[in-house]
Amino acid sequence: MSQTPITSNLAQPTAVKKLDIISNKDATSSSLLGGLSRIEYFESILQDTIRAEVFYADTGNAVNGRSVLEALPLVGTEEVKLKLSDNLNNNIDLTLYVNKVTPFYEDTTKSLVNLSLVSEEFITNEMGKSRLNIRFDGKISDTIEKILTQFLKTTKKRDIETTSNNYNFIGNNRKPFYTINWLSKKSISTTNSAMGMSAGYFLFETTEGYKFKSIDTLFAQKQKKSF
Repeated sequence: MSQTPITSNLAQPTAVKKLDIISNKDATSSSLLGGLSRIEYFESILQDTIRAEVFYADTGNAVNGRSVLEALPLVGTEEVKLKLSDNLNNNIDLTLYVNKVTPFYEDTTKSLVNLSLVSEEFITNEMGKSRLNIRFDGKISDTIEKILTQFLKTTKKRDIETTSNNYNFIGNNRKPFYTINWLSKKSISTTNSAMGMSAGYFLFETTEGYKFKSIDTLFAQKQKKSF
């Protein structure tokens, strides 16, 4: 069983310090904190990027007497500045982008809206100009670095575990994340895997940036906590 005591402080919810959305049209910024109903933040080794779901009540006078949907207007790809503070006083500053806008309730006084937020690289991945249209040669880990920086245009920190094997291929106009996940199954770690004995790699994003890690390396770590 876990030896960590559960205190009242650890049971407290995360505080949302900032939730600003910026218009694509004229850079108008509006805070959604006043109407925030719920926010859900996700990061996982099974997801390429981080994401968040924001639920807020739009009362119709958030921006110069108009709703956020009308005033910005809110249509997708808007930049969102998000700052969270957890119950251990760790602060997380994120810049995400609106991927989907879903109004799901409306009456005479307000409307409830769900915003699906994703990383900038998620948006870039869906754009035609990010498709892989060149030949790649050499170590897979070097190819992953090239795809992240040259095609997904990320400036975030990257923690890429070196692979021992080379793999040469032509991009064939594939999407970056599709290609990275395809290469992940072919990757062999220099330290914790052998040819024919590798479990592959995971690419995932955290608040610290992107990580490309061998599954064998992840399992070789000492456990963080036992239950």
